[in-house]
Amino acid sequence: RRRSIVAMSPEQNPLRASDVRERNEKLVLRLIHGSGDRGFSQSEAVAATGLKAPTIFRIFSSLEAAGYIELAPQGAAEAVPAGRSERKGRRPASYLARAEACVLVGVEFWAGSLSLGVFDFRGRALYSKVFPLDPAQGAEKVLATVAARVSKALAGLGIATERVLGLGLGAPGQVDVGRRAVSFYARIPGMTDFPAAERLESRLGLPVTIHNNCSVVALSEFRHGDLGEEDSTFMFLLRSGVNGAFVDSGRLHLTSRGRTIETGHLSVSLDGPDCPCGSRGCLEARLCALDRGNLDAGRWLFEGLGPELAAGGKRAAAAASVLDEASASLASAARTVSRLFEPASYLFVAASAEVAEGLAGRVRARIAEAGSGFDRVLPAFHGRAYDPALAQRGAADLVLDAFFLA
Repeated sequence: RRRSIVAMSPEQNPLRASDVRERNEKLVLRLIHGSGDRGFSQSEAVAATGLKAPTIFRIFSSLEAAGYIELAPQGAAEAVPAGRSERKGRRPASYLARAEACVLVGVEFWAGSLSLGVFDFRGRALYSKVFPLDPAQGAEKVLATVAARVSKALAGLGIATERVLGLGLGAPGQVDVGRRAVSFYARIPGMTDFPAAERLESRLGLPVTIHNNCSVVALSEFRHGDLGEEDSTFMFLLRSGVNGAFVDSGRLHLTSRGRTIETGHLSVSLDGPDCPCGSRGCLEARLCALDRGNLDAGRWLFEGLGPELAAGGKRAAAAASVLDEASASLASAARTVSRLFEPASYLFVAASAEVAEGLAGRVRARIAEAGSGFDRVLPAFHGRAYDPALAQRGAADLVLDAFFLA
């Protein structure tokens, strides 16, 4: 560590005392924020960070004066660690992130709808709605609609722009996170190399953090869903098409060029149907060919199969046959994903739990039946219905992550 500091010139890393203070404050604030309703004490912060007690005291005092934290109610005091005897007198006070410190906005959209949530600093929803979108109006007007909905929601809540920490945007298609633009999304005209974050910032006067909409759903399912203790998960989202996202230890994977991954355009059949991306045999093209009726009506892939599966008889058998075909292509894609990332679990998110769980079970069975030497230990497989509230929270989490890492 010492050699690396000496070798780096001040021009490469001009670290001032104020920078160190701010980083330490963000580090401690993140720990307090992550403790949720349990609270976090100064002694815990000393143990977790290695900073000295007087420094931690100053940081807590500064954060409290700035309105970011507050004392936890009585009863939320620090638990005594195992193996340490409880001392006499008052136990250390715990602190919570102050809900009113700021507001976060989470937006997730695609060609069919816009999902919008507003959250306080503790992650509690103040507003949550889903609105239809008309993709034919083009990229500029779609973003204008998003901005208008956000402005109206904040005005209705009586929230001034100054209180908003930022807006997290889950955009469709491939997203260039570094350039903060949608690289390509075929279902909304004009959404190619489209600077979506910059457009929203100019309309709203708010800082915008952008990622792919599939990524924010995966991030939220990983952090706030009930996937268990897996340290990584790969999610397939089936909507007007199909895409995927890989979350590893709480972080979203990007390509080497800073773009989101495009699972829907993995090749699963060299002689398959033509794809809107210009290639053929893509996973998305294969799945869309199985359900043209729903897609042409602006609905989700396999949206109508849930009721069919529950109906029983010939209708259920026909629906199951479609899922069987879809699972063959998804299993092929999952094998490729496993060779690249080796996730601990797979998550399938679709219009209904019946469809998502049906696909998860079928893909698992196909991989188990025709596994190679690399598939001796199978990952877990989960299926979930799309939850707009979770998508909104995942988008809002983009703002928190950017804030804490700044």
